[in-house]
Amino acid sequence: MSRAGTAVLFPGQGSQVPGMGRRAAEASPRAAALYDAASAAIDRDLRELCWHAPLETLTRTENLQPALTVAALADWLADDDRPDPAARTAGHSVGALAAAAVAGALDPVDAVRLAAARGALMASAPAGGAMLAVATPKTADEAAQHAAAVELAERFDVDVAAVNGPTQVVLAGAADRIDAAAAEIGGRSKRLEVSNAFHSRFMAPVADEWARTLEGVAFADGAGGYVGCASGALAADGDAVRADLRDGLTGAVRWMAVLQALDGCADFDVYGPGRAIARLARPFLDGRAVRTHEPAGAR
Repeated sequence: MSRAGTAVLFPGQGSQVPGMGRRAAEASPRAAALYDAASAAIDRDLRELCWHAPLETLTRTENLQPALTVAALADWLADDDRPDPAARTAGHSVGALAAAAVAGALDPVDAVRLAAARGALMASAPAGGAMLAVATPKTADEAAQHAAAVELAERFDVDVAAVNGPTQVVLAGAADRIDAAAAEIGGRSKRLEVSNAFHSRFMAPVADEWARTLEGVAFADGAGGYVGCASGALAADGDAVRADLRDGLTGAVRWMAVLQALDGCADFDVYGPGRAIARLARPFLDGRAVRTHEPAGAR
């Protein structure tokens, strides 16, 4: 296969580290300006949140989503050798907002503003949910992996939150049902350290407000080839990007499909604290490079 261009990837919740984005903002006027503008837009001191807040505070959903988005975009802006435009962009969960900005579909400050709104809405959803990562038999067929995940979720009356790759899916649902799944599945499963059942029916009570929030923001058609984490497919235009971001609140992250959709790219660049995303890409590299560009954290 002939491959060309770079795919740019952004991480999601769970990747955070204190100090993220600091060296980018200190080294790059563009990154510093983003911190200034985004902090003003959401009336929060994002430097304080990203660089000085205790990890427990940073990890709260309402704090983490805007913090991770601004830090990842700052890392992108600070890289003078960044592929601009990228051949393709994609982000895991909230990382999709940074991907939409780099694709040219969304203003970067609006991406942070949306991340703040998304985090606040998700934090306000009724509590009682949990998430479970499950190791699966290896398969190269994304449709089969997704179907098997749906069958597993239905057995425990929970939802598929993510199909991360050929050997991992994530379930989300009521905590007692997740506990039952973990007990039956055993050592192939791991309860995730999250506050609720994200990417599941537990987010349905805030889905309409999220959709209205997205409708209030302008999306351009862009030029960077946004691949949706909910659809697993290349978005045709700005409206398709908006729809993907809307559907991703309650729908599964189809990350395996995303990585397969990036098969025509020659290599991968990851911005933000992206070691986990780089690991998820490894089964799909086929000799290609995956580069992480996060500057070191707090000094």
